[in-house]
Parts: sequence; structure tokens; C-alpha cells
Amino acid sequence: MIDQTKVSFQHDGSPYSNRFNDIYFDISQGTQQSECVFINGNNITARLAKGPKTFVIAETGFGTGLNFLLTLNILKKIWQKSATDQSNPAISTHLHFISVEKYPLSKAQLAQSLKLFPQFSELSQALISQYPEQPDQDIDLTFFQGAVTLSLIFKDATQGLTSLLSHQNQPHSALVDAWFLDGFAPAKNPDMWQPALFQQITRLSKEQATLATFTVSGQVRRQLVAAGFRVEKRPAFGKKNEMLHAIFQHNPHSGKGYQQRPMIAKPQHVSIIGGGIAAACAAYALTKAGVKVSVYCQDFSVAQGASSNHIGALYPLIHQQTDDISLFYQQAFNYACQYYKNIKAQGFDFDHDWCGLLEISYKPALTKRQQQFANTSVWPKDLVHSVNKVQASQLANIALDDGGLFFPNAGWLAPGQLVKQIFNAAQATHRLKIETGCHIDKISQQANGKWRLHSATKDYTASVVVYCGGAQGIPLNIIKQMPLSSVRGQVSNLASNEKMAKLSTVICHKGYVTPANNNLHCIGATFQKDSFDITSKAEDDKFNLDMLNKCLPGISSWQLTDIVSSKARLRCMTPDHLPVVGAMPDIQAHKTQYAHLSKDKHWRYHESTPVIDNLYLLTGLGARGLCSAPLLAEILSADICGTPYPLNNEQLFNLAPNRFIIRDIIRRKFDSSGTTKAAD
Repeated sequence: MIDQTKVSFQHDGSPYSNRFNDIYFDISQGTQQSECVFINGNNITARLAKGPKTFVIAETGFGTGLNFLLTLNILKKIWQKSATDQSNPAISTHLHFISVEKYPLSKAQLAQSLKLFPQFSELSQALISQYPEQPDQDIDLTFFQGAVTLSLIFKDATQGLTSLLSHQNQPHSALVDAWFLDGFAPAKNPDMWQPALFQQITRLSKEQATLATFTVSGQVRRQLVAAGFRVEKRPAFGKKNEMLHAIFQHNPHSGKGYQQRPMIAKPQHVSIIGGGIAAACAAYALTKAGVKVSVYCQDFSVAQGASSNHIGALYPLIHQQTDDISLFYQQAFNYACQYYKNIKAQGFDFDHDWCGLLEISYKPALTKRQQQFANTSVWPKDLVHSVNKVQASQLANIALDDGGLFFPNAGWLAPGQLVKQIFNAAQATHRLKIETGCHIDKISQQANGKWRLHSATKDYTASVVVYCGGAQGIPLNIIKQMPLSSVRGQVSNLASNEKMAKLSTVICHKGYVTPANNNLHCIGATFQKDSFDITSKAEDDKFNLDMLNKCLPGISSWQLTDIVSSKARLRCMTPDHLPVVGAMPDIQAHKTQYAHLSKDKHWRYHESTPVIDNLYLLTGLGARGLCSAPLLAEILSADICGTPYPLNNEQLFNLAPNRFIIRDIIRRKFDSSGTTKAAD
């Protein structure tokens, strides 16, 4: 028999643990603390609203069942909304809520405690009616005709979790989607917060499992990191004004050690090489995270490279099916849109218009592609949808001969202004220093692990270095090991006229044309591989204008004399058309450590990725830096600060600098000594 006598009730009716000298919940805050920490901390509402087939929540410390009732109430509301929404299929998620409690309340104590939450009276009664009078045996309760299972395990937390068989009875097969790490604080209940508990959490967690807890103790934080979680502090509600949020992103049993990103102690200072959109977003992300940043820009002002164009289009690269590239750019685009709106909301303004973007179906192959988009529901309509030529003409506010694909949330912005304003936002943290006119032509690591950044006029010392430059930095000694290439592009700026002034959305064909900004339209752009020449050329202006007239005949009356200016800049490209972000790999160590992948690409490796310490890359953004840079910067910040990543492990590896060498090993491009094989 479990002793329930060490629970008393205070004058406000709330339960109090005499065993641990602590309250079960703060009645003055109602349910808000629990909602903030456990529901919002695990993003429960949004995740359940997606309608997963099954969803498993595990909790340490059932207590009064408040967290369970909050979750149950959310699911009830989602089902009710789903039942009335004829446009979407009904949600039929099975929720399994597992809670471990060493000192459970009696049925009477539970009933008395839940009287404080009359808003849950119906759900509370469903719980109380099944709850045992004096709980001492593990029990499963069901709700909503079996759609919800509550498993109550009346044991010590570690013992209770150990009793759970992970999915399909496999020792490392995951079970749990979200953790409510509740229970009394480590100072009051140290027996629960032992390393063995976190070993069980590791064993039972699915990849990307989330975790939230009231406690922010260093002990708990360190044990979560050791268990494979990326951890961050967040503001909380009420008297406990901080909480921990964590995501399981370093699974020690994955067998793919080469996909595990290295963990470092959060540095006090980071040095960034670059001065464009990548450097600006990286500087802002790191300064927000409390890191001091020095930026070394080769030009005498920031935003002079590819980020200096008069107008740039913001839109994602989307294919017909949900491949890796499209999924990344969908998430990057959504993130970038909100990011730039937040920059503006802080008072850092820049010319822009979220006017949408049309990809015109100017040839039969594109018309067929458009029809395939129209016939499927792969992508949400608010991302991209098909329009006919009448609709396209209305959206563009000029007559068009063809329909196309419309991206309603896309648009244009002034890249140079934007980059400067993001740097201004970073400087507002008082953690940013920018040095211009610093052409770094070599970097070298010293015996003490520090870096030297060499320029013609001065050398700089750095503890952590991030290369955020574009194609002009490809020859840099360490960076040139990466398979990056330069593609030259020239953009032409034309004076607006009465006809083109009406253009109200960005139009893409084989090139693009933008609405006017300060009476100038941008058209472009050329695409010349392996060129580092940034001299503007008259023949490229002619190419841009001819391409516009060929793909969209009659759209404009522009002549070469209407070209006011032009600019040639370099795109930094990768072989797979995805950008690069993460630690610089030790190429030779990869060849040695992961050699067996050439014989069996499924060979399990637990050894973590060998990297060059404290050297990071954020580059290879290609033609869509405006779309990808904000999300990439958050990944970089997570790399350096140890916080949760915004993408899952597979998506992260698709962006990792070491993905190229791993693929080359699998494709057997090296001989037994690690030397590249001669081409046949």
C-alpha cells in the first residue's frame, strides 16, 4: 500500500506535499504555468493538430493529473474543430499518455484537487471515475472511446520507465514524442533526478522528441545534454520565470555518427568573414544569443557583393514532389518571411513589397508542369497554386499571354538596405563590431587552437571563425577543399515607363522582371559558370533584354537605351544546389574513419564527425540567399551555442559540409590510401 498521508490541503484548497515541502501547482496562476512549460514548451497543440496516427507523451510526476487534463482538453478541441471543417479530413490520432508517479494521490485527494479547475469538470470526472481508490497497481485508463490511453505507472521514475518496452520490444527503438519532465525540483527530490533516469529517457525517445521542464538547474541541463538533447532556456510564466526546452537530436544509438554535429562550449566571441546577407544573419543570430561578434568585410562597406542588387526576389525553389530541396526551401521561405517582417517591426526598415510572384508557363513543358501542380495537393495553396492567364494578368496588373504558378507570400525587397538593417539590428545588441576593408587571404590555426586571419595590412586573432563569404572566397586556403563553384550573374536596371509602372508582382520566366522600386525595374540574370569576373558587360544587358522579350513577348517596350545601370556579381554554388552550414570537416580523417562505407553504405558508425576545431561555414547560398540565409543562421547559432536545431537530423545532414565527402566515400571515389581515383 502506497502512503498518501503526506499530502495536505492549504486554505485555498490546493494540495501540498509534506514529503517534499512544496506545492503541486501555483493556484494563483491557474493552469497558465503548466500550459506555458509543458504544452507550449512541447508545441503540443500544433503537433496534435497535424493529426499524427499515434502520439506518445511520457511524464515524470502525474501529481493531480493537470498536465494530462490540459492535453486531453486540447485534443478534444482539435477533434471538435475537425468535425466541423469539411475541407479537411477528420483527425483520428491515438494519444498514449504515460505517467510515472511514485507517490500517487488517493482518489479522494485527486477529486478534491481537481475541484479547483471547474473548466475541466467533464474531463476530470472521466478521470476520477476510472481512478483507483488507493492506487498501488499500474493501470491503463481509456478516454473518448479508446482514442486516448492513460498509462499510470506507480513506481519510482527510473524504475517505471525501465519497465516500459520500447516500440516493437527493440532495445533502442523509440517510443516517446514528447516529455513532460515534471516532479518536484532536484533540490527537494534528488532521488528522481539521477543519471539512470536520463538513460531511460534516451532509450525511449524518438528522434526529434521534445522535452520541457520547470527546472533550469545546471545538473539537469548537463544530464540532458549527455543524454543526447539540445537544450535552451526559455522565459516561463509566473514565479518560475525560466524553463528548459530540449530536443533529442544527438541519438547515441543512431549508427550514423557522421551525421552528428559536434558540440562545443558556447564561446564568448566569434569572428565572421563576409559582409553580405549570410554574414548579417549570422551576426544577428549570434549576438541575440549573447555572443560577441567581429565581422571582417573585404569591401569598404557591407552589402557590396551579391547582396548589393537594387531589387531581389524572395521566393522558394519548389518542385512538383516533396523532395529534399523543396522541403528545405519551403521551410526556409516561411522562416525568412517572418524573419524580415520581425526586422521591420523592430524599426529597421527597408524597401520591399510582399506582392507575390508569378512563375509564367511560357513554354509547353512549363504548361504541363503547371497542370501537374493543379492536379495534386502536394503543396499548400498559400505556398503555391496554379493560375490561368486571366488570373495571372489580374495579379500582375498587365496583360499576359500565359498562366503559371503563383506564390502569394513571395515578393521583392532591396537587398543592400536589408543587409545593412540586419547588421543594425545586431549592433543594437552592443555585441557587434564591423571592420571593413579587410580582405582575408589566408587563415591558419595556431598550436593553441586559436586562429589567425591574415590580410595584406593586418592579421587578426580569433577563437571561433565562421566563413560567410560568397564565391570570391573559394580560393581561400582551407575553404578551397569544399566543392564550391562560382557562377557569374549580371542584372540590368531599367527606367520605368507608363506601361511597366503598372506591374504589381514579380514575374519569373527563364529570367525575371520586378515591379519598380524608385522608378527602376530589375531584369536578369545571366548565368556563366566558373567565372570570377564582376565587370558589367553590354552584351549581357542585351542578353537579359532579349530573354525577356523572347519569353514574354510584348510585355514591355524597353530598348537598350532604357538600361540605366547594370551590375555583375558572383553566386556561390554547390553540386547539389543546397547551401552549406556547419563545422568544417577534416577531409582526410573522414576518408580513414568512415572507409567501410565504401563497402556497405549502411555500416553503423557511432564515432562522431571529425572536424577542424572552431571553424564553421555558412556559404553556397546560390541564387536564393535571401530565402535561405535566416534559417541557415539559426542552424549556425545552434551549432555554436548548443541550442536545439530548427530542422531534423536528415535535413541537417543535407546541409552539412561533410555530406560531400561521405557521398564520395560511398560512391568509392577514393582508393585504399584515400587518394581520388583517376577518371575512367
